[in-house]
Amino acid sequence: MEQQVENLIAHTIDAPVLAEMVERQAAPDAANTLERLDEDDAVGVLAVMNDRAAAEALVEMEPHLAAIILEDLVDESRAGELANMICLLPPDDAVGLLRQLDPEKREPVFSALDHEQSLSLRDLIGYRPDTAAGIMTTRYVALPAEGTIGEATSIVRSSEIHEDLQYLPVIDDQGRLAGLVSMRDLLVHPDSLELSEVTGRTVKAVRAEVDDEDVAREFRRHDYTMMPVIDGDQRLLGVVTVDDVLDLIQSEQTEDVQRSVGAGAGESVYSDLPEKIRGRLPWLFISALLMAPASIIVLQFDGLIEQVAFLAVLMPMVAALAGNAGHQSLAVTLRGLALDEVHGERIGSLLMREVWTGLLSGALLGLLLFGLVYLLSLFVEGASWWIGLVMGIALVFSMGIGSLTGTAVPLVLRRIGADPAQGSCIVLIMITDAVAFSLLLGLAWLGYSWISP
Repeated sequence: MEQQVENLIAHTIDAPVLAEMVERQAAPDAANTLERLDEDDAVGVLAVMNDRAAAEALVEMEPHLAAIILEDLVDESRAGELANMICLLPPDDAVGLLRQLDPEKREPVFSALDHEQSLSLRDLIGYRPDTAAGIMTTRYVALPAEGTIGEATSIVRSSEIHEDLQYLPVIDDQGRLAGLVSMRDLLVHPDSLELSEVTGRTVKAVRAEVDDEDVAREFRRHDYTMMPVIDGDQRLLGVVTVDDVLDLIQSEQTEDVQRSVGAGAGESVYSDLPEKIRGRLPWLFISALLMAPASIIVLQFDGLIEQVAFLAVLMPMVAALAGNAGHQSLAVTLRGLALDEVHGERIGSLLMREVWTGLLSGALLGLLLFGLVYLLSLFVEGASWWIGLVMGIALVFSMGIGSLTGTAVPLVLRRIGADPAQGSCIVLIMITDAVAFSLLLGLAWLGYSWISP
């Protein structure tokens, strides 16, 4: 079937035939097929797919491409078709699609939904998307605390469960969370046993306004598969499931990588030109300003560089190695922060360990490069053993400082309440370039003054 899909995409798009094949694909594969089509063809194929397959494929598509298709459906007065797709999805997935639309373009879709579902989705979309409530689903089964296991089992059997849950929430008559019960306990205990006898009272629930990254951290630390979401009165609002957390972790990791180099956090390969410019240009301006110290330092030694031109060959090498050492420390530190492995009382030892790693790495590389420069001095005019010595010493300290900086920058940003990943690479490069050029050129000036009094 995959080969047939390839053949159809490569030649004239026959929407009904391709739609039939896409319907038989798993949702992620169907999304991948639709992403390869141009906008009009993708809309045409979705229009003849069955609603459930189309909706599930849209959920799996890259958000920016899904948004384009959703807007086309609304603009073509086909909001009713979109509403039919959305009503088949779990609430969290439905809200995820609706968030791709501008607020004014959501209204036709809400109007096409039945009143109860429209109100429910409006409530959900009202929560900030980066909170626990923003990623929860409201389609769950809650069991009454006052009852038997037999009664609870009957409720489960008569309910439509859309998530693969190992635990179900138990609520009192006020809708407040009373605990969790495992599906296993419902199966192995006699029907006559009171549900309260097997309900776990020690429940880790999360408030609606808690940051979604904190929710992901709890899932990762305790291996949760589900976590209840409650309001200030302990009333159950919904549940966060592990599949949504896995999607969140992947999204946060990619956003952190982009933020660390000054790209827009929400930018993708399919983002339009204005979004790309808005996300990147501010940090490019900041980067240009932050590079000024390194340029000024080099300018102060223009006479020395003119006398010892071989320094111009070594400058980018020392700066690059110092920067690489810093980026290695930065990557390890950001990972530690993401996994909540960095604790205040151990920051000192963390910094020292990274500094020593940089110093020792610099010493080994410096020794190697000193030997190479010495060999070059035998054959290349302008190269000299003392330049190799200067380079080796500069490399030791610049890599040590680079490692220190790569560790310290995200820690300082977190301390002041900023995003540790935001622009950290740009700040790191500014510092490592300035330090590397200062050490190399400063030591070279001393060496040249000593060799050529």
